[in-house]
Amino acid sequence: MVRLLTQGITGVIAVMLVSFFPLGKATAQGEGIAEAICFEISSDNLRELSTIINRHNLRLRNLYTSVRCNGYSMLQFAITAEAEDVGRMLTRSLPPRMIKNDEVDGVPLLRWAESTGYGSSPIVLAVRERIGPVSAPF
Repeated sequence: MVRLLTQGITGVIAVMLVSFFPLGKATAQGEGIAEAICFEISSDNLRELSTIINRHNLRLRNLYTSVRCNGYSMLQFAITAEAEDVGRMLTRSLPPRMIKNDEVDGVPLLRWAESTGYGSSPIVLAVRERIGPVSAPF
């Protein structure tokens, strides 16, 4: 009876370990992919960024809402890293409403760019063209 109980407990522990292990591995893999994406953005390497996205069968819209680089969205990070090619690609590929809803600490992207000195960035100019005029709140 004791032997049967010991085998049962061992079996439950083994099942728990197997069920948790893949989750940890997937999380680590996701973090690695996010780091690679941020690195390629900072390097302004559009070709390798596209390769990473395609290799892992990812959608840019899903990545954009989930990947943060140094606390910034992918587009904000491209602006700070002066990654013009990647920034323009993100601006062309994302829906305008997604870019309009992009905020840094509650501040809209364009207002953030103006207040931090990035207002004349070529990426910000492309964002303005993409989303059109934004009315200022009163």
